[in-house]
Amino acid sequence: MNDKKRQVRVLLGLALIGELLIALPVQAGGFSTPTYGAPGWGRAFAGGSLFRNDPSSAYNNPAAMAFVDRNIAQFTVDYARIRIKYKGDASDYAGNPISTTPLDSDGFPDGSATTVNTNDGGQGGFTAWLPTGFMVMPLGDRFAFGLSQVVPQGMRSTWDEDSKLRGFAVDTKIETVGLTGSLSFKVNERFSIGGGMIVQHSKGFVSQNIDLLSAAAVSDSELGGIPFPSDVGGALMRVKVDNISAGWFTGVAWKPTDKDTVGLNYHARIKNRMTGKYNIHADQFSYNLMTQPSPFGGSGTLVGTAYPGLELFPDGARASTRLDIPATAGLDWVHRFNDRLTLGASVVWTQWSSFKDLTLTSGDVTIVSIPYNYKDTWMYALGGDFRATDELTLRAGLAIDQTPTRNSTRDPRIPDGDRTFLSLGAGYEVKAVEGLTLDVAYSHQFVQQVKLKTRNVDRLGAANLDGKVNASGDVVSLSATYAF
Repeated sequence: MNDKKRQVRVLLGLALIGELLIALPVQAGGFSTPTYGAPGWGRAFAGGSLFRNDPSSAYNNPAAMAFVDRNIAQFTVDYARIRIKYKGDASDYAGNPISTTPLDSDGFPDGSATTVNTNDGGQGGFTAWLPTGFMVMPLGDRFAFGLSQVVPQGMRSTWDEDSKLRGFAVDTKIETVGLTGSLSFKVNERFSIGGGMIVQHSKGFVSQNIDLLSAAAVSDSELGGIPFPSDVGGALMRVKVDNISAGWFTGVAWKPTDKDTVGLNYHARIKNRMTGKYNIHADQFSYNLMTQPSPFGGSGTLVGTAYPGLELFPDGARASTRLDIPATAGLDWVHRFNDRLTLGASVVWTQWSSFKDLTLTSGDVTIVSIPYNYKDTWMYALGGDFRATDELTLRAGLAIDQTPTRNSTRDPRIPDGDRTFLSLGAGYEVKAVEGLTLDVAYSHQFVQQVKLKTRNVDRLGAANLDGKVNASGDVVSLSATYAF
């Protein structure tokens, strides 16, 4: 290939990865977002990034880049649809049933309207677009350099503002978008090492109904024990926070035989303290509770009397929370049976036990702290490729992913259960454009039914839930991969 043609192909590859920098805002769902292209989704992530010339090794296991034999770039767009349904009962702090309530024109519970006494609980979920991309460039015989844009963590859940679950959650969205650079070194023809850095931008949005009178009724102050009514007035807290943080990752790859590749990767925990602002959208009654002197005496407001040291500012104030990205470690294996069939297997550990609670502070004051006490998890995956023709490759895979949630602290924000991924995929080499491959994958998530039997924290009104959550998800992944 002459130098001019090679320069053109390099520019095409860089343009492909460059599209990531102008991609639409990322929306990620769940706890951990798989950082793979459509080929990886089609295998249910089995084998990690150890399959031949997989550019996702730039992030998942940088050591595997050393065995990539040419420049390769990949751009992927995932479409996800998640459905969540709660069925059961909800009650206030005193044990009185909470029903679905109509909203007025301002979006607050309409006290003048007739309460709808239903027992259907509520429905939540979301749809999302998620772009990712990778590029690997060999540098001589021993080194390789990689770039990627990934969404390593994210969560999203949305419930109607008038559902029974409104005292626990309305909208939750946390997105982490990372840009990475990595380098690998081939020690010999069978062993390589690699490492990289990630700089990521995390942002979060949380909206939460606050029942101020119920919170005052269960407080530890002199107001505690007064039987205030629940669901009086309307106050919706909205919090927006973000942060830029950095971390590192590493890996090793080993070819014990000509047909086998084994890889080990580790992504370190990233400390992530996000700062921003909160606002409270309140009707006049709730606004007065936060700004006017308490009718029970004293120099402060009712909220200040119920919670000494806490003052809510409905017109906005600073807010911060810490949401670290947990460490992960993965062991991958790929076996090439022949020119047609290749299988892979993976085991991935995530240190979710580092996530103890979600605490919102304003300055030195804690507004609310919600316990979660997550547990470490394991994911197991098995899948592979079958080259049906010289142009067409078929894929399939199965993965089992444990939930980090516990029955005692699970809430509607993240009502997660153990998940089973069933995936199918296909890739087609476009002969008209040398080096171009198009891939598609479909993955369905079967989510274990889980119990939602929990009591909200006092500062949010101490409501109770007793029911079950059913959830499921579908992901369609499309990739364009260009080798040059």
